[in-house]
Amino acid sequence: MTVAETKGGDHAIGPADAPVTLVEYGDYQCPYCAKARPVLEDLVERSDGKVRLVFRHYPLDSVHPLARRAAEAAEAAGAQGAFWPMHGLLYENQDDLSDGDLRSYAVRLKLDLARFDGDLAEHRHAERVQENRLAGERSGVRGTPGVFLNGAPYNGPLEFEALLEAVEGELDRPDGGEDRAVRRVGPGSLLDGLDDPIAEICSEERGVDNRTLKKVVELAVEIAREGREGRKIGTLFTVGDHEEVLVRSRPLILDPLTGHPDDKKRVKDPDMRETIKELAQLDGAFVVSDGGVVVSAARYLDAASRNLDIPLGLGSRHMAAASISRNTGTVAVAVSESSTVRVFDEGGVVAEVVPEVWMLRGYGPYPGR
Repeated sequence: MTVAETKGGDHAIGPADAPVTLVEYGDYQCPYCAKARPVLEDLVERSDGKVRLVFRHYPLDSVHPLARRAAEAAEAAGAQGAFWPMHGLLYENQDDLSDGDLRSYAVRLKLDLARFDGDLAEHRHAERVQENRLAGERSGVRGTPGVFLNGAPYNGPLEFEALLEAVEGELDRPDGGEDRAVRRVGPGSLLDGLDDPIAEICSEERGVDNRTLKKVVELAVEIAREGREGRKIGTLFTVGDHEEVLVRSRPLILDPLTGHPDDKKRVKDPDMRETIKELAQLDGAFVVSDGGVVVSAARYLDAASRNLDIPLGLGSRHMAAASISRNTGTVAVAVSESSTVRVFDEGGVVAEVVPEVWMLRGYGPYPGR
């Protein structure tokens, strides 16, 4: 495979004269970018010289605070001819992007550490990263991954067969593809129109990290499916903007999570998930930060709103979920005692998840995933 390390230009793999160019705007903390990376690279590898892939940085600072620093590290590695190896390491280690982690990857790649450290300390490649981000904004990118095929936004799933079909269509197209459909590069809602109930695009629109939201929905599905001690239970989560949620809520009882360190309260931690399942039997809501820390439990949400867009028949828990999502920059996830999980954004229901369907589609920590 041809690898092009350019100075002042784009980082690309594949022949410079390939008839089809894919441009990806990506973020190193975006899980969907990590999922797309091997698919896109495999497409280039198997295209017999017909496809070139260009990567440009699009760090989502408000939801992925380490992504811009990681992008600068990738550029620092690129300055030493190792952009793509660093690119791969960053996506393979998304949960480990501290400065110490970045330096360890530089050590693994046998880079000149003094030069690498200096590049990061002086932000020598910050302008390049920002130029990429601004170019993406001008092209209409609002979330990641944002993918373009020969200059047109790609309309379709980031799966090998779908991409291959799009490439073959482009190769067969005599008119340059002026009537191609446009991919949604800016989300309408977090859960708009995709097969996955958690939209496979990361966005700053609501300031909610999709990875955290997906983990919370997975946990909510587990609670809806399993109940506790043979009985169905309902509960409520808020995700993102936790400080404002705390202002607009009050404890129903002494908070059982008070005093525990944040590293023990992450929603992805198996012990924390089991603790949440036990505490879900209590009244009140769990408040989850954008970074995935369960900062509080058993909270009464005091965020009444009018003109909420929710179906008739939903109870007070769902009213509270709709209201808190209307009044704060948060997404609410409600588990009903009828075992349905509903996601609320901007005061309305944006998704309903039936646990059995979710499981059949392969989402969540269940066998067959």
